[in-house]
Amino acid sequence: MKQNAITQAIGALKLVPIFVKNPAIVSRATIIRTSAEAVPLMETLSCVTVTLAELYRCIDAVIADNQIAYVTPVNCSVYPYGAVVTDAEGNLLAAAKGKSKEGLAELIRLKLLPPIEGHGESAA
Repeated sequence: MKQNAITQAIGALKLVPIFVKNPAIVSRATIIRTSAEAVPLMETLSCVTVTLAELYRCIDAVIADNQIAYVTPVNCSVYPYGAVVTDAEGNLLAAAKGKSKEGLAELIRLKLLPPIEGHGESAA
C-alpha cells in the first residue's frame, strides 16, 4: 500500500530516535533514504491541504468519539474556516465559521455543550 505524504514523513521521523539510541538497528542509509522519499511527497502538499488537515485536527480534538467532523475552506476573508459536526447517523449537531482554526474549534465545542436551563423553566 502506498503511503501518503504525511504518514511517510512520520515514519521517517520515527526512525531518528531509534537510530540515535541504537544505530545497529536502523542504518544511517535507511534514515537518509526514507527522509529523501518523504521530502518530495511533503512538498507536493498544497497550503490549503495542510491547513485543512490542521483544522480537522483542531475540531477532532473537541468532539466526542461518536461524532464526525467535516471541515472546509470558506470563501470569506473574515471567516475563512468552516466546520460541520454530525453524529454517526448523519444528524447535524453543530456548524460554524471561524476566523482561526483554534477559534472555530472552541466555537464548535461550545455549540456541542448540553443546553443550559434558565431560571426554573424546563428546556424546550
